Amino acid sequence: MNYTRKRALLACDFCRHRKRRCDGNHPCSTCIEATADCVYKELPVDRVEPSSSSQGVVVERLSRIEALLEEQGKRLNDMAQAEHYAYTSTPASFPSFRSSPLIPAASPLSASNRSLEGADVSFENAQFLIPPGHTATSIWLLSLPAIQSVIGDFPRAYFHDLEESTPLPRPLDLVNPQPINWPSFAPELLQKLADAYFKDVSPHLPLFSRRYYDILLNDFLENGPTEDIETAICLCIWALGCMASHSTKAAIPEHEVEPAQDLGIDFFQPALRIILSKSTWGFTPNLRVCQALFLAGTYFSYLGRPLHSWKMVYTAGLSIAANSDPEQFPNESEQCHEDRLRVFWCCFTVECDRAATLDVARSGIEPLGDRMPLPRSVEVSDHDDLIYFVAETAIQRLINRVHSSLYSPDNIDITVFSETVPAANNPNLNRLLAISSELNRQLEQYYSSIPITPPITTDPFSNDRRHILNLRYHHARHIIYRLFVLYVASYRHPQPSPVPQHSSSRSPSASLVSLSPMPRIILEKCHICIQSCEAFLLDAVEILDKRSPYLWSISDGALACFVILFMASQSPYIRHLTPDLQGLADVVLAKLEKWATPGSVFEAQVRIVSRLLSR
Repeated sequence: MNYTRKRALLACDFCRHRKRRCDGNHPCSTCIEATADCVYKELPVDRVEPSSSSQGVVVERLSRIEALLEEQGKRLNDMAQAEHYAYTSTPASFPSFRSSPLIPAASPLSASNRSLEGADVSFENAQFLIPPGHTATSIWLLSLPAIQSVIGDFPRAYFHDLEESTPLPRPLDLVNPQPINWPSFAPELLQKLADAYFKDVSPHLPLFSRRYYDILLNDFLENGPTEDIETAICLCIWALGCMASHSTKAAIPEHEVEPAQDLGIDFFQPALRIILSKSTWGFTPNLRVCQALFLAGTYFSYLGRPLHSWKMVYTAGLSIAANSDPEQFPNESEQCHEDRLRVFWCCFTVECDRAATLDVARSGIEPLGDRMPLPRSVEVSDHDDLIYFVAETAIQRLINRVHSSLYSPDNIDITVFSETVPAANNPNLNRLLAISSELNRQLEQYYSSIPITPPITTDPFSNDRRHILNLRYHHARHIIYRLFVLYVASYRHPQPSPVPQHSSSRSPSASLVSLSPMPRIILEKCHICIQSCEAFLLDAVEILDKRSPYLWSISDGALACFVILFMASQSPYIRHLTPDLQGLADVVLAKLEKWATPGSVFEAQVRIVSRLLSR
């Protein structure tokens, strides 16, 4: 049976353009008050035909993901526009720690503080974008007085400046005016490297299909290497294939061993020269230049150079943002439109990740994510890859909401917040509880709706893509509830605790008798964050054991988790909930040291964690 699916109209044109709440009447009350014409834009009707083909099923599932994201975004917008928001939904249950004996029995304040989950909520921004100057970076955590007293002062731009001042390997550092010295192009080698790329690299960021590459390869084999962007794309694919083939080999200082062959530099050096030339001196929009820039950024990600990776993706994003209007390409084919969507979402994911970890400049593609459709064309060669990729872009958009809602500089100042009393009439605490509960509800709802069988939660490690989605889940829960740990760890309780300072025992017998009461609900949120940090660190070990596009973001997330767990271990309220930090560090740092060449950000991360735990 055929059925017609029609997207619900959220607001009339007048309310939509002015970001007003619309009651859906004809005319609505807002238009009546403004004496405006009340017009509802008729959205297109999607006709869904039953199909036994995998493409029909996938398109339907992708549509559900888009609808879910739109519904979740509308809910947060409604919270932003409402004068008073009563949190009536039931938060996702966490039986493993709600009934945990590690959290003390409810204090007399706890019953009244349950009302903290229903609180007045307002947002500064209608769109949920990662704000410049946000406070979710690991380097911001290092600026906290409790951390500075242990490891010293680290400027806000420490990692950024360290990356910028570290020179590239000499073969990549300059674009020389001499003729290009082409590497060997043995057909058997090219086949092997392309296979490695589409097996190990493309699944993470499916920029294009194998068929797309085959077209470029045939032209390359027929005409030979030339200084055009198509040759650069092929060279990047082979360089990344070479990198993926040797992904488990530890980083080696350049002066000790020549790593060019293992890292594919012989292929990437001429590619980078072509890409920089075409991107610098190209004066018209060129989709393939954007694809090549993104591939170059992916190469730098594998190399563990996040700032250089961002620079390539940022340059591509500038072009994409400036040419995002479909009316600029009236005669564009369906395949070209699909290619444009793929490069957009690939750049979106990486740029948002760099904005979240390094607070770098934005190209302008992030706000476009709210109106840009997801990739639709599914070929047999990348069927599953696209599903996982769409799932990851969706979770990135949710993480953006977390940053925008909780970590904007205009939101809660934790240094002031920590001096307030945890009472039912605390407006900042009320707001934090309400927003975090809603964001967590959206996170749980999203993960339960991912169209992957078996579900991620029941089989998180059967392949790298599942592993990454599972890590994203723990990271999202960590930052949703991080502020509760910072609040409790920084709270200036009036009476000192008799609990030994270095205790990390999880025994429920840990005494909190001498402390002023802390509402149970706050301790529960802290426990969620602590559990999420521990799970992230344990799951990160395998990913950190090899080169991948996530090498920097996972290591940065691990550093943030160690800082949060350290602060929790210093608090008399929650130290009994923290795991064995030294045991975790022994496992995780052993993997990070694999990439900690002298002067690298990985070496700095290892040094910071070691100094933190040596106290």
